[in-house]
Amino acid sequence: MTALYVHVPFCVKKCNYCDFVSYAGKEELIDKYVEALGNELQSLLTAYHLQLTTLFFGGGTPTLLEPKHFDKIINTLIGHWKFDIGHSELSIEANPGTADQKKLRALRQLGINRLSIGAQSFNERHLKTLGRIHDAKTIFQFYDDAQATGFANINLDLIFALPGQTLADWLADLQTAIKLQPEHISTYNLQIEDGTAFSLWEKGGALRSADEGIALSMYEYAIETLTAAGYKHYEISNFAKPGRECQHNLTYWWNENYLGIGAGAHSHVNGNRWANPNCVEKYITPSSFLPLFKGENVESAAGKETSGGETLWLGLRLLDGLPAEKFYGFEKEVAELTKNGLLETFNGNIKLTRRGLYLGNEVFERFV
Repeated sequence: MTALYVHVPFCVKKCNYCDFVSYAGKEELIDKYVEALGNELQSLLTAYHLQLTTLFFGGGTPTLLEPKHFDKIINTLIGHWKFDIGHSELSIEANPGTADQKKLRALRQLGINRLSIGAQSFNERHLKTLGRIHDAKTIFQFYDDAQATGFANINLDLIFALPGQTLADWLADLQTAIKLQPEHISTYNLQIEDGTAFSLWEKGGALRSADEGIALSMYEYAIETLTAAGYKHYEISNFAKPGRECQHNLTYWWNENYLGIGAGAHSHVNGNRWANPNCVEKYITPSSFLPLFKGENVESAAGKETSGGETLWLGLRLLDGLPAEKFYGFEKEVAELTKNGLLETFNGNIKLTRRGLYLGNEVFERFV
């Protein structure tokens, strides 16, 4: 399996919590950026011969691009790569209010068949705190437009442990999402990252992180509420109706091959990894990117332990875990984490416990 990720770093406005590679006010660079994406794809064609299985447009806000831009990228794939558009998962992230029915219909006609909507919350106060450009009404309208234009595989992103958010607020968000009946729901525990507006406010005393106990209760609420509503909890932060798991992200968690194009995109192919520069201006400058053969070889003799550990901590993100034999060489770590109630063995697999799901980073760092 090989997944292709296309990063679109343009945004209407930088959200207060966001530390992704995204920039507001640079829309005039979109045409040149899409041209650079095409150039990078062509360069990859000469270096790799892979069977692509999924395509994911992420950001930023990919829906700021026009259908003609997506058409150019998709046609490059169809024309030069082994890519069966009719039987593949083609995803796009979208923020409510950044695409009307006309654009959504055009995207669907191009073969994009999975829409991931960045709702984050349905609470007007929390949306304002997050710095979102939309209100709850816009989410509902956007969701209706998506369904009306043929999207039958929709994900909703939600964030919990927001400043000032109560358990009742979070439960209301979950119940609202369930009423919409999307095929997939992602729930993310807010992490305040350096360089974000939230980080600056926290350091200045204007913002206070959620209490750890409340955040844990919110996570448990999500698991109990969504599974009771028929969603399978298949990864730490992700819930899906049967058969609607995100195939693109599963490629990451299975530590399979993935290619990333665009500013700040990362790739991992046959044991080699590399990353593009975060700077949009540098990315669109001819011959300034494409560090295709300058990355770390994680399958080298010196990197065997790194490669094996990476496979373990990525696979442990999945609720089913990994076969016990995969942990050969890490018996000490498994024993200690099991003793501490973070790992357990079930049906021959080693997996995170309920407590381990919430404290996953404490587990993962033992395999890095």
